[in-house]
Order: sequence, then C-alpha cells, then structure tokens
Amino acid sequence: MKSIPTEEELFERIDKVYFELQELRGIPNSDYDQYYVSKTSSIERVLLEHPDNYNGKRIIFLGDMDLSSLPISILSKPKDLAVLDIDKRIPEIVFNMKVKQKIRNIRYVNHDIRVRMIIILKNQFDYIFVEPPMTEEGLEVGLTRAVQCANKESPSRIFLSFDIESEKEDILEELVNKMNLEIEEKKTDFNSYEYKTPLNKTVSDLYIIKVKQNSKETIANHYYGPMYYRESNSHLQLYKCKTICGESFNVGSEDEFNSIDELEKKGCPKCNHKGPFLYNSSIKME
Repeated sequence: MKSIPTEEELFERIDKVYFELQELRGIPNSDYDQYYVSKTSSIERVLLEHPDNYNGKRIIFLGDMDLSSLPISILSKPKDLAVLDIDKRIPEIVFNMKVKQKIRNIRYVNHDIRVRMIIILKNQFDYIFVEPPMTEEGLEVGLTRAVQCANKESPSRIFLSFDIESEKEDILEELVNKMNLEIEEKKTDFNSYEYKTPLNKTVSDLYIIKVKQNSKETIANHYYGPMYYRESNSHLQLYKCKTICGESFNVGSEDEFNSIDELEKKGCPKCNHKGPFLYNSSIKME
C-alpha cells in the first residue's frame, strides 16, 4: 500500500519540480510584460486559500509563467486546473507537469486575453488567478476576462496581482464598482519579483476579489487597443482601419489624430468607418 506523503515531502517535491520547470521557462519576455515573482511568492500566493479548499474545484490561471499552478497541483486535487497563455514555452511546461510529474488534471489553453473569452471557459471557475500587464488597459482586460471565467452560481474568487502608479489607484476601485465585484482584502507588497517591473519596483500588491451573481465584464468582445506597458506609454500609436480599406493612422500626432476618441469621432478619411480601429501591436492577436 502506497503511503500518504507528509507535508514536508510535498513541499520538497514542489521545490524539486519548480527548479526543473524553471529551466524550461527561461528568462522573462519583456514583450509580454513578464517579470517573474520569487518562488516563495509563487507558492504563498496560492496558499492564501487552504489547499483543501481547492479539492474538487475548477481553477484557471490567466497566464502562469510564475508557475503558481505547480503548488496547487501537488498540494490539492482540483477537478480542473487550466493554464491559459500565449507564451510558447507554457505548453512544454504543462506537458512536463502532465507526463513527467504525473499531474493529470492540468491542461493548457492557447488563448490571447485580448480576444473575447472562449465560450466553454465562461462561468466555469471557482478560483481565478490573474496578473495582467501593469497598465490601465491591461488591468481592465485582465479583470474582465477573469470575471467572464468566474462561476457566478457559486462563491468564486479572483486573485489579482497588480501594481500601478499611486496617482491612479482609484482606477481599480472604479473597475470593481463597474463590474459589481467586491475587494475582500488587499495585501500590500505581497508579490516579490526577481526582476524589476516597468514601474521600477520589485514588489506588487495582491487583491482577493469576490465575484457576485450579478458581476459582469466591461469588455464583452475583442479588445483592439494597446495593452502592454511599452504600447500604452508610447506617445505615438499606430492604428489600422478594420474595414477592407486597411488605412493606417498615427494617433497622438498633431498632424493626424490626437487620440483614439478623435479618430473614432471623425472616422476613417478613406471609407468613413467609425471604429473600432485595430491597434498595430507587435504581438499579433491569436
């Protein structure tokens, strides 16, 4: 009869597997606003909930280059453990966990959060972990996709890791109110990073957010604007008309359009399309 591993043995296994997956992960990709939290933060993030509470539950990570799905998969027995990402290294990491580490209930979903959420993932999950790009746009896109995934028929929680300039802190509260969510707890400087974030910091906050029956997203369909830090903070942004004319425009230029609002109000000079217009991101929507 196989003996039940002790808690110490389980954490020893987490350490061993973590370092193996760390080799597959490599260094952060700045194009995706990746910074990587420390191993301690990666584990403590999921231990905010007792591991037994994950048993039989459905859990999704909207991005998981921090490898936080690992401790859940070893310490708990969730019904479903999904990792949604567009980083091409994640499939290999999940494959390693599934085949070599014998973690059978984990799965990979190739999906860009700028694209509207896949129908079969909507209203399904009890716990959602998300760390969006540290911009206003990234926050809204990440939080709205988390809300779409959350099971509204039973108590569900969003664990949001995020940091923003102090003068913009009210943005999160505004989004929470719009989406009819409730911030249950804010853990200041909870996440420690191995690399500095775009805000030149090595920590970020973690919010535990309650989802209600009438919680709702603010972006139902595709998101076409800038989202990543370098995009959002660029003075000049290139947009493209989504009609067959395909005309391109410099937004932020006095010679063309000062803002995307001005472009949508005036419309495409070539075909008079009033929007939405597609931001010309270096990361193509998948």
